Amino acid sequence: MRSRLAVVSSLLVAAWIAACGGSDSTPETAPLPDGGTDGTTGNLEASTDGATDGAVTPSACDTKAAALCGARKCDANLGCVQCVANTDCTGTDKFCIRGRCEACATNADCGVAAPVCSPVDNRCHISCVGDGAAPCKGDTPICDNASGACVGCQTSATCPAGAPLCEPTTKTCVQCTMNSECPAAKPHCFLGDFTCVECSTSADCAADKVCDPREKRCIATCANDTQCAAPAPKCNTTAASCVQCLATPDCAAVANRPLCDTTKDRCVQCISAADCNADAGTPICDNDRCVQCKDDKDCPGVDPKCNNGTCK
Repeated sequence: MRSRLAVVSSLLVAAWIAACGGSDSTPETAPLPDGGTDGTTGNLEASTDGATDGAVTPSACDTKAAALCGARKCDANLGCVQCVANTDCTGTDKFCIRGRCEACATNADCGVAAPVCSPVDNRCHISCVGDGAAPCKGDTPICDNASGACVGCQTSATCPAGAPLCEPTTKTCVQCTMNSECPAAKPHCFLGDFTCVECSTSADCAADKVCDPREKRCIATCANDTQCAAPAPKCNTTAASCVQCLATPDCAAVANRPLCDTTKDRCVQCISAADCNADAGTPICDNDRCVQCKDDKDCPGVDPKCNNGTCK
């Protein structure tokens, strides 16, 4: 694998530059653990642990893989993303953090009513410190007294077996922070959400496969649907890759995911709030699913804190 990486490195980096629009947007660093920044916000640098011997790591945006991003942007380290710089973000979510447009990067970006920028979801919350403090519960049971944010962990000692490490930037329990912490079946640590994945680039896959930059797994290449099979029965001919869907009718038989998100070629529960049922108590579409809330402001009443899409 090492020799293969060295051979393809320069070719893939060049392909990424072409696919992602040149070097106008430089990947940025994530907020520091104390909620501050080093002057920029945005994407994490790629991990080098166990991956190279000094050679340049191939880009996730090789020619075939970048085509799968469609209208989304392709980040060399994170694959298909919503943004690569703050200038890609508009509206209230104007900070690019690990490839997503978020509401805040530091406490200074929040208002008086919800003055704390959570490192967990980069949204403004009520402080867990002082008068009127919000209780910490659910997936963020610990109050970080220094920042006023409810967090998932402060040390790895409180993390479960399935996510045994406390990641210091997001202060959440995660699977990995470097490649050496991942199993052989999924040997790469993806720094977008600190999970172990099958591939980082197409160089990690067999010759007849490409690394899907959206889901970080090796998928079959194809010229037509006959060369694809479930769970990815459709051929995205632009990317020459087998995917789950190309249009909503392709999702008719998929339980609870009837719509095709064509930015991901994947069957989802919702694409916008119009696809969700307010009467069922889940009026908001967030990350392809209908949820009760996205921010604390969506949770008035006795359960004032939004935790993983639910008011608690």
